Amino acid sequence: MSARLRDLETGSGRLPLMAQLAADRAGLLAQLLGLDEQALTAAPVIDSWTVKDLLAHIAAWDRWEMREMKRVVEGEAPNLVDLKNLDAVNASIAAEWRHRPLAEIVRELGEARTAWIDWLRSLLEEDLFRSRSFEGEGWSFPACVEIQRRHDAEHGAQIANWRPASSVRNGIGPRQVLVAALDAAREELVAAASLVPAEERATRPVCGDPSGPVEPWTLKDLLGHVADWEWVAVEGLRQLAAGRESDAGKVKDIEEWNQAHWGARRDQSWETVWADFHAARRALREALGGMTPAELARPFPAAWDPEGTPYSWGWVYVNHDREHAQDLRGAQIE
Repeated sequence: MSARLRDLETGSGRLPLMAQLAADRAGLLAQLLGLDEQALTAAPVIDSWTVKDLLAHIAAWDRWEMREMKRVVEGEAPNLVDLKNLDAVNASIAAEWRHRPLAEIVRELGEARTAWIDWLRSLLEEDLFRSRSFEGEGWSFPACVEIQRRHDAEHGAQIANWRPASSVRNGIGPRQVLVAALDAAREELVAAASLVPAEERATRPVCGDPSGPVEPWTLKDLLGHVADWEWVAVEGLRQLAAGRESDAGKVKDIEEWNQAHWGARRDQSWETVWADFHAARRALREALGGMTPAELARPFPAAWDPEGTPYSWGWVYVNHDREHAQDLRGAQIE
């Protein structure tokens, strides 16, 4: 059983913690969308550091956090020397990674975070929440997670503030950054979905106004809705790959379309919807996975954007996952 599904099945006191951590990572990567490789690798954001330098820095500190937390679980004291020499350590990290390609750093960013998250999910509750002290300072694991969450949020805000003040303009960015942002947004949505008790996935309203004219959606309804829209993109991208004109964006009334598809899924089981939710994302990643920059920039009109591209559709799906994750967290589900 995957770590994600295990959390969904069992519920845990760690889930709100993990949901917020995922939200700030998704927010960080969403700030990179629309930036081309030149903007990501050559334009200074903080002093001489580029976005690429920041990503290497963030990945290195995720690795450090996991390494030192593991030392604590194994009964050793954490090595706090690096924390006392932050400027030197950060300069060393930047120098080590500066000449490596962007794709390698994006991959390392994802692998470092995934390894740490999987390890956190494997911890017993008592190990995760135990109070500890070293050198007179508190060392609780939730506090460590909060530090990393704020680290992502801080650097995401720096990039967000830099963008309008810089000369960069929105365009078609590298495919690997788009896919990384899609993965992070999906992690955010799954982490937020895990806050819904298993027995209430198909009954508890999580999206919509209970007093409104349209019936509120449950988690099952919401994830089915997400999957339905991703299948639209997958079919359109497959048409483009086959050399045919895509009709993926020909939805006349989005709200009517949403309600029709909601009705079509109403009698499906949670297991069916959950499987299709993941199948749609796998198909979307596969469809985007082999596309060149030129293919990502091909016309691919959507109901919401007649001048869309495959890249802009991917961007929309990042936002779509994040908006619904916010709905779930906003419902204050525990």
